Amino acid sequence: MKAKLSGFLFGLFFCAISASAQPVIEYHYQVVERFPHDAMLFTQGLEFHDGILYESAGQWGQSQVLTRTLDKTQPTQQYSLDQRYFAEGITLLNQKLYQLTWQSQQGFIYDPESLKLEGKFIISGEGWGLTNNGKELIMSNGSAVIQFIDPDTFRVLRNITVRMGDLAVEKINELEWVDGLIYANIWHSEWLIMINPDNGQVVGKVLLKELLPKKQRTAKTDVLNGIAYDNDKKRLLVTGKYWPAVFHITLSAKP
Repeated sequence: MKAKLSGFLFGLFFCAISASAQPVIEYHYQVVERFPHDAMLFTQGLEFHDGILYESAGQWGQSQVLTRTLDKTQPTQQYSLDQRYFAEGITLLNQKLYQLTWQSQQGFIYDPESLKLEGKFIISGEGWGLTNNGKELIMSNGSAVIQFIDPDTFRVLRNITVRMGDLAVEKINELEWVDGLIYANIWHSEWLIMINPDNGQVVGKVLLKELLPKKQRTAKTDVLNGIAYDNDKKRLLVTGKYWPAVFHITLSAKP
């Protein structure tokens, strides 16, 4: 499995690069509302559209994609992957739901209403996070590189390297397109970063420390992972692996 890098080391990394890099806006966060989440789901991808929350959950033999409403954890539709696949990121584009797998170099295409499997596609390397800009699929693979992919041919159109100044930011994980920027989780950290899709430069960051209170964590609770954006109501939704809640948060720039 993937090696763990402590939050302490990530803190040192962000402090070190902020001194020499171009200015990056740092934000405070505030919880507006809390919604229930199935704490048995190893969240890998999150998407919200027309009142429906789409979720991809991983782990060998437990991987699935499901839909639900924000106020209930019971799925309205659900599809379980074959046990040889470890599910990763998802995104909804052109009335198709796309899903990655981790190490199988395989992706899946579903009907977003029924979750009926409609097709498959090949990816190069590992699949981690997935989003789109309305035209292209945007994929992370656990490195600092983000790929822009043609949704019809699945050809890689271009790459960007995520950087703060001259330093690459590795372990880019779950992705979400938010008002022209790519929001990303960094694996095994509590940072959420905002990336310029043209050049890969980090333009904003927020430390979601203690978003899930310690008293609500268990031995199974895993890392922050899962970003969804409600375009209609301009709501930013975040959660984590085996978390009991999805949080609607707002961000405000630090003075």
